[in-house]
Amino acid sequence: MPRILLTTALAIAVLALVMSCSEDEPTEALTEAPYFESLDAAQAAVAGTDKEIVIKFYTDWCKWCTTLDTVVLVDSAAIEFFQDEMALVKINAEEDTVMAERYSVRGFPTLVMVDQEGIEIDRLVGYLPTGEFLQTFRDYREGIGTLDDLLHRADTAATPDRELYMEIADKYKYRGEGKEALNWFQKVIDEGEPLDSLTGEARLALADALRSAEQYDQSVKAFEDIARDFKSGSIAEDAEIWVGVVHRQKGDTAKAVACFQAFIEKYPESEAVEYCEGQIKKLTAAPEPEEADSGH
Repeated sequence: MPRILLTTALAIAVLALVMSCSEDEPTEALTEAPYFESLDAAQAAVAGTDKEIVIKFYTDWCKWCTTLDTVVLVDSAAIEFFQDEMALVKINAEEDTVMAERYSVRGFPTLVMVDQEGIEIDRLVGYLPTGEFLQTFRDYREGIGTLDDLLHRADTAATPDRELYMEIADKYKYRGEGKEALNWFQKVIDEGEPLDSLTGEARLALADALRSAEQYDQSVKAFEDIARDFKSGSIAEDAEIWVGVVHRQKGDTAKAVACFQAFIEKYPESEAVEYCEGQIKKLTAAPEPEEADSGH
């Protein structure tokens, strides 16, 4: 009986001590996913574990980069994921251009999943809601949805799969492997109907490749041909906007403004009107006057 009383008393004392410690030193829950500021730091932290690393490349002006931070990476599921399953690195691509070039970052946000040696497993470009975002990386860890997986599926498919070809083309595009991307976009065109949506998307991608290569005249013609062939709808709208974008990049401000203005008049209800108005405002804004030299 005394022994039982002693044990009970000890248990009560331990419980009181635990409660006291909990009150004095509360454990703060994380409000965002923990992250490292360099790949080296993440590699050192995950050494000896089975964790992969996800590198988030962002810019300060990227809307979807901010949304990813303020919606997905504050979600409790994402916080737990980057505590327990993978490590997260955040890199400003405009400040660390060496890392951005190393991984051929072409759009934002770009999230590159790598092994502990820094070798790419696959990547996600753009924004996804939390559930899809996390599932993408869990699938990549299992080899599902990676470029190698898609290539194997294309190689063993009984019939042509144009949607699969588009996925493969996009994978190559965002890795900076333009030649391979163009080959797969062309497969999409060759296996489809001239005016179906996948053909239109593939033709837009090919025209954009000409723009990226600074072959501006060829790019303008390609986009104009798409707009003419598709006449209306999202493919035609995208093509007409791109004509203005290419003229802007070429340095022909007058033609760029004319294209954006023509788009607004032709598609007044389009969601892209705001973008075109913004472009016109930037292109026609008077340059800011230079400050006078106070010494003279």
